[in-house]
Amino acid sequence: MEKIWNKKFVLLFITNLLMMATFYAAVPILPIYCQQIGITGSRIGIVLTAMSVTTVIFRPVAGYILDNFNRYHVYMLFLALFCLPFLGFPLLSFFGALVALRLYMGVVYSVCGSATTTLAGDVLPESKVRVGVNRFALTISLGMAAGPFIGIQVQNHMSSRASFFVLFFMTLAALICVSFCRIQYPKVKRKKFVLRQAFYKPALPFMFNMMFIMIPFGAVIAYSSIFAQEKGLSAATPYFYIFLVAGMLISKFSTQKMIDAGKHKVLVVISLAVLLITMASYFFMSTAVHLLLAGFLLGLGYGILQPLFQSFVTGTAPAQKRGTANATYLLSYDIGIGIGSFIMGMFQESIGLSTGFALTALAYLIGGLIYAFYVEGYYTKLLKSMGK
Repeated sequence: MEKIWNKKFVLLFITNLLMMATFYAAVPILPIYCQQIGITGSRIGIVLTAMSVTTVIFRPVAGYILDNFNRYHVYMLFLALFCLPFLGFPLLSFFGALVALRLYMGVVYSVCGSATTTLAGDVLPESKVRVGVNRFALTISLGMAAGPFIGIQVQNHMSSRASFFVLFFMTLAALICVSFCRIQYPKVKRKKFVLRQAFYKPALPFMFNMMFIMIPFGAVIAYSSIFAQEKGLSAATPYFYIFLVAGMLISKFSTQKMIDAGKHKVLVVISLAVLLITMASYFFMSTAVHLLLAGFLLGLGYGILQPLFQSFVTGTAPAQKRGTANATYLLSYDIGIGIGSFIMGMFQESIGLSTGFALTALAYLIGGLIYAFYVEGYYTKLLKSMGK
């Protein structure tokens, strides 16, 4: 029987978990750090969103690089480059420099984020790619949830500047881990870069759908710490992320058999309904219990949806196109999280975070309509065309 959890897959799993956790650990640290050095309001939103701009622009190039060069060597190089901004944040503490560092991070992360799932698909037996990638994508969900918890904990015990040095060593640990993977690739016949070919068209419906689903997540990850401060719930903030991780793990392990059996439609609908109600409830949130329950329910929803949509894309893309397919799909995270972070910066100054969080629930409604009226049928047709 072909195994999913082979040595290389495990090493990539750990590496991506470390990388994603580090990346998202910086998200709650940055707004607080900005406030400490005199950057406030919409300017915080600009710092947070700047990375999304270059990530979106460079994602098509990232897909081209991964499909036309040795993917393992590309990942090693860009992961090394990914370490550097965490040294820059504490040393260059003014608005222009922070924006420049975030723009740089967008370029580097566009390749790193696309490479890991692509490499994971490459080290799996062909018959196990869809199932294996569904499990591997849990590293993204867990990184998004555990990262902010790590960031807050580190920041609570040391200065913001010192926190960035801790994150640097986490990225270094990821680089060391993947160096033991040693994936061999044959020489690739390189094609000329053509922009219209830099997007994997079959992945676009999944990308557009997930983009809306990620808008509220971007808002929550970026502004949960500030929201908790405003409500006098700062003591509960670290536990919010613990409950977020718990929800993701429970949803993943309790629904895996249904997902493997192809019973995904009902899970998508239930998950979106839970997420919509949870985000709408932020309008009247005032207690720590409510905050923790919201974290758990968000974890349940995203613990299902993120790995599921990732498996839709990677599981239906041919091996030679997986880099471009993943780069195309992951634009949904870049754009969605970027929009969520940016609009919450504006909401904070205009209507307040409680109302702002509640309004983002509308994005789930739009995402649900797109899935119900198009994406579900589209995915079924893709599988039939592949004989699956």
